[in-house]
Amino acid sequence: MLDSRRVGGHNGAVLERTAWHVPAAKRGRLSQRARVAAANEGSTMIIQDQGEHFVLIRQTDHAVLSGFFAREWGNEVFSKPEPRDSFCLAATEHDNGWNEWEFSPQVDPVTFSPYSFMSVPTEDHIALYLRGIDRVVKSDRYAGLLVSLHCAGLYDRTRATMPGFSAKYIKAQEATMVNDLLQRLRLQQLRLKVDLRADPAMKEYAEEKWLQVNSHRLEALDRLSLYFCLGPLEGATIDAVPVDYRGSEVDWDIQPEGNNAVTLEPYPFRRDPLEISILGRRIAKRRYADDGDFQRALAQAPFFAMKYTLRAGGARSRARVATA
Repeated sequence: MLDSRRVGGHNGAVLERTAWHVPAAKRGRLSQRARVAAANEGSTMIIQDQGEHFVLIRQTDHAVLSGFFAREWGNEVFSKPEPRDSFCLAATEHDNGWNEWEFSPQVDPVTFSPYSFMSVPTEDHIALYLRGIDRVVKSDRYAGLLVSLHCAGLYDRTRATMPGFSAKYIKAQEATMVNDLLQRLRLQQLRLKVDLRADPAMKEYAEEKWLQVNSHRLEALDRLSLYFCLGPLEGATIDAVPVDYRGSEVDWDIQPEGNNAVTLEPYPFRRDPLEISILGRRIAKRRYADDGDFQRALAQAPFFAMKYTLRAGGARSRARVATA
């Protein structure tokens, strides 16, 4: 089920902010608004279209924000992720395969705009994700397993409602390549599970139920980070977010309050509020002649910080105000 909130857009247009869907059990079609957001999220850099300019945010910086949220996760309602260090590493590094691409980003020779996940050659996209997974596995097998599961979710046709690059956008002639990838990831995941379950310290965490919770938590934090990176801030829902390892789930309701402040209910973090800073660069929205033209424009664009405040909404927020 997708929950769309209708809000006023530019020039009086009405846009939809569609709930970012996490679990495979609940299905729905993406609205046009969500498809546009998916295309922008899937860029070599996340792109905010701001009229005459693009604001570009690196995929790796988006992942760092996910890691920040992971380290803050846990309070009297939401249990802390376990194993904590591995989970936080997976959240922080789930897009690290983009590092090399972001050093030399490219433009689509058809549109003369920065590449999006809908136009990046599938072979290149697969290679960068496999590279990133291998890096994480070498550092931490459990974190690598979570990142491998995340990558599989991007391509799995049964999860094609997920924002970003998914099987929904794979060309028919690339189906064999993607099926080979999914098979490779399944074999990798099986080997990692066998190794982890042979380790007494990791056995419990490698059970399917535990992995499912941590995988869905990672996806929820990925979506929350994208909420701030994609812009503009509008009402949204992220559904079926795990509360604990016993099967409890909630839907997150996200509401902007103005002045770059946002409320989240139910609130999962140990500190309230959280101050968020995201690095971006602003370039002209124009036709770029080639990769060099785009790269020169990007190199000349200084980084600037986009700052937000995230606080608890609903009953907890009212209780805090009453106490104060």
